[in-house]
Amino acid sequence: MFTNISWGNYLAAVSIAIIIWYLIILLKFYSRDLKKILSGETKLQLPFLKKTSENLQEMRSISDSFPGSFDTLKDAENLSQRIKEAVKESAEKRLAKQQFQNYLRMLLDEYPFIKISPLRENINQLMVFESQKHPNLLLTLSEADSLWEGPVF
Repeated sequence: MFTNISWGNYLAAVSIAIIIWYLIILLKFYSRDLKKILSGETKLQLPFLKKTSENLQEMRSISDSFPGSFDTLKDAENLSQRIKEAVKESAEKRLAKQQFQNYLRMLLDEYPFIKISPLRENINQLMVFESQKHPNLLLTLSEADSLWEGPVF
C-alpha cells in the first residue's frame, strides 16, 4: 500500500507538517509580540548579537560587584606560602601547639573568601601536611578545620 512513497518524500512531508505546526503555535501564542516587532514598536533582542563592547562592559560590571571573590585563587596561593613560613618559623621558635594554632588563626582571618570557597579543604590539608614535619606542631584535619571558626586569642 505504501510502497509508492519513498523515505525522502516521507521525511519532506513530515518536515513540512512540523514547520506548519510550529508556525500555528507561534501565531497563536506570540501574535502580539510579532505584531509589535513587525510594526517597529520593539526591537528583536538576541543576546548573541550584542556588540562585544557591550558584553565586555557587562562583564566588567559583574566583576566590579564582587571584587574580592575573584582573587580567591591568588589569595589561596599567598595563604599557602604564608602557612609554610608560619610552620617553619613556629618550629624554629619552638612555639607550643596552642600558640602555633593561634598564629594560624590570625593568618586564616586575613583571608575570609577562602573560608567559604572549595579551596578551604586544600588549605586544611596543607596545614596538616606542613605540621607533620614537626612533631610538636602536629595537626589533624579536624583541628585544621576548626581553626577557621575559632576566635583569635
